[in-house]
Amino acid sequence: MLSVLIKGDEAPQGVRMGPFVVSPSNQWLGRIPRGMSSNGLIAITNTSAQPLKITGADSEGEAFTYELQTIEEGKRYALNFSSSVKLPAGTHRQAIKLSTESKETPVIELKLEAIISPAVTVSPASLTFENVPVSDPEMEISVVSKFIWVRLGRGTGLEVTSITSDLPFVKVKIESIGAKGIQVLLRVGFSEKPPKGTHTGKIKLTTNNPDVKEAEVPITITAK
Repeated sequence: MLSVLIKGDEAPQGVRMGPFVVSPSNQWLGRIPRGMSSNGLIAITNTSAQPLKITGADSEGEAFTYELQTIEEGKRYALNFSSSVKLPAGTHRQAIKLSTESKETPVIELKLEAIISPAVTVSPASLTFENVPVSDPEMEISVVSKFIWVRLGRGTGLEVTSITSDLPFVKVKIESIGAKGIQVLLRVGFSEKPPKGTHTGKIKLTTNNPDVKEAEVPITITAK
């Protein structure tokens, strides 16, 4: 957990909630690779002349662990929090309610959100080739291409071990591998001109990462 020491008489900056100022905000958002944790701190300051205690913190969620720290009784408090390393990919939200002695604001609600990305991400999520001019006899199909980035959220040594497509005229190859195997760049093109019309299919990838062994990228091709 983080700890905080607040000094000085400067007016706190943040979100005002009754007699309290919550800094930097009563909302926190973190984007975190799967298997890792992120922590943060929210300061709560009583700006009134009368001492007002924060008497407790309560939450029903399990996405974050937290600890309420008293900096100056009745005046300054801090909430330290950390996201769980066990969170699956997706968005996880948790509200923490602080009980106070203020009649005006008996409860301060803090909203925490963690967006957990997979260990391996593939972008873009889909590919579209529009108006490929296959009827033009001078059109060189080999120069038409797009890219897919396969990125590792943590660690090193990413490998794309196989690439297939259910569209026979689609050709995918590894264009480059980033330093330490953090990123693999794929070039998507054509082995031959596709027939006229609209074609939909998928590009399937396998990796050496145990969390994301397979990934699919939908592909749409409009040939004219």
